[in-house]
Amino acid sequence: MSATFRYRFLAVLLFCFCLLPFLNCNTRPVGFDLIGSIPEEESIELPPDTIDSYAKFIPLSTAPYLLLGKDNQYESRILLKFALKDSALDSVTAVHLILYPQGSYPQKFLCYPCSTDWSGSGVTWRMTDSLNQWVNPGGDYWHLLLCEGSLVKDSTVLQLNRDYLPTLVRHSYGIILLPVDTGFTTIVSLEKTSSSPRIVFSYLNGKKRTYYPTEDTHIVDSTNLGIYPEEILVGSSVAFRTYIHFSLESIPPAATVTRAELKFKPLTVYRREDTIRLGVHRLTESYRTKGKYARFAPTAAGITRYVPLDTDTVVHLEITSLVQEWVSRPDSSPNYGLLLTAEPEWLKPFRIKIFRSGPNSPKLKISYLYPPEDRFSR
Repeated sequence: MSATFRYRFLAVLLFCFCLLPFLNCNTRPVGFDLIGSIPEEESIELPPDTIDSYAKFIPLSTAPYLLLGKDNQYESRILLKFALKDSALDSVTAVHLILYPQGSYPQKFLCYPCSTDWSGSGVTWRMTDSLNQWVNPGGDYWHLLLCEGSLVKDSTVLQLNRDYLPTLVRHSYGIILLPVDTGFTTIVSLEKTSSSPRIVFSYLNGKKRTYYPTEDTHIVDSTNLGIYPEEILVGSSVAFRTYIHFSLESIPPAATVTRAELKFKPLTVYRREDTIRLGVHRLTESYRTKGKYARFAPTAAGITRYVPLDTDTVVHLEITSLVQEWVSRPDSSPNYGLLLTAEPEWLKPFRIKIFRSGPNSPKLKISYLYPPEDRFSR
């Protein structure tokens, strides 16, 4: 290679290096400048702006057991209705009531014929159905003692007083069992036919006729609790419900809620269940307007269960979908607040206290993302 060629080649190479800064070469991927920034997650913890509580007697006929017993706070009685036939009563030689206890705890009780009709779908300690009240709260009955006995393990067979058979068949609406001793036990309900309660008629000719319940339930009283008006409670059998409302105005309507969790640390006041189960429901009407008569969604938006072994139990209820709905569709799905209940409410009696304020009170922690910036915006 000649010297002249080498000088020309070096001159061209030097010119190219000098020209590079003026070409403004973009080494980033094509379109990178059009991509918006990645959204960051925000978190906020909200205290309730309103919290309230109320108690309500509720029908318990959907429970898979029948509860009998009493203590200084609760009493539970059992109602059984049979379609007994008004025929050949003179030939009945014996009438037996057969019950199948689920627990081993012996419970003494008295059995009377009911004097007022009742409906399993609406009967409570105070009401015979959804419209009518008992004359005497806790059930109306003829003071004719059909039998007294004690529930024992496996099965209990008791002979009813045959002198009162015409009243039982023609002038009563089933029977009522009243507990005598302190303590609680359960018997099998009509849902399980093989061990359902039954009444058996024995006749002169040696034949027997068995009647199974057409309806059954237990009714629970809590009028001796002496609860303070300002206490915030959740409980079962007698329903204690807590209303909580959180203002969500600080959450942007276009935000994506990644998690919403209701949390609090309750105080267990009373329980007959080893495990406490809670649900949180969306109100569909204004609690401020209708109070305890405000309707709520029957299906819980969140459910949890826990064993209250100590005072450090923190309850967590995840309600992300519900909060997203409230935030993004406030017109069609208004935020009327939450109702905290036992889940389901026919559970054996329990009662927990919710704190109005302080570190153990309810909080709603919400994590959300802002909507990403428009990639073509300037």
